Amino acid sequence: MQSRKYKIGPRGSTVIGLTGPIASGKSLALELFIKEGALGVSADAVSASLLTEPACYSKILRKFGSDKILTNGLLDKEKLAAVVFSSPAKRKWLESLLHPRILRRIHSLITKSNKKISVVEMSLLFEAGLAECFTVTVCLAAPEKILEARALRRGWSRAQYGSRVKAQLPAAQKYARADIALENSGAPRELAMKIKFICRFLKKITAMGKIRKGKIQE
Repeated sequence: MQSRKYKIGPRGSTVIGLTGPIASGKSLALELFIKEGALGVSADAVSASLLTEPACYSKILRKFGSDKILTNGLLDKEKLAAVVFSSPAKRKWLESLLHPRILRRIHSLITKSNKKISVVEMSLLFEAGLAECFTVTVCLAAPEKILEARALRRGWSRAQYGSRVKAQLPAAQKYARADIALENSGAPRELAMKIKFICRFLKKITAMGKIRKGKIQE
């Protein structure tokens, strides 16, 4: 997917691409951005809603088979995830189906909003080549031991965690590609303070016209 084909927000808007490795705290960070007055959009939530729409649902059933991804006649997201993460080719097929639709839905939500700052939580932001679609990219960071411990507390097995990690860029590469690497190994209140600062800073420089395509102008 080429990022130049897509435009996440309307001209003049400040749109933050929020990402990070598994269990880095993306959902919490999105909630904190919303508390600071930003529009918050979860790409995973948009994707989940698209999965049950007829146009996508029928194609997914034909591709993977009802016996592999349905439970009691309903789409089972855990089964679908197991199938998709077991095969890079299957994952790529599903992403090619969903990503354009996800981006169009996100663009619509941002365009209809009157918020000065919008934040899009997207786990595979860099993997999908979408960094240039955002004004600024923010990647949450934490030591690997902390990330794994958080995932295990969610009820994942080490095997499940490992397969999900292998499906993404290494954490170090995500941190290096981001405009802002936001450390999140401490308490939620520490992350809240950092996000408050980021929002105030972006609002200020946006009002001054000193931010464009991820670059802060001197």
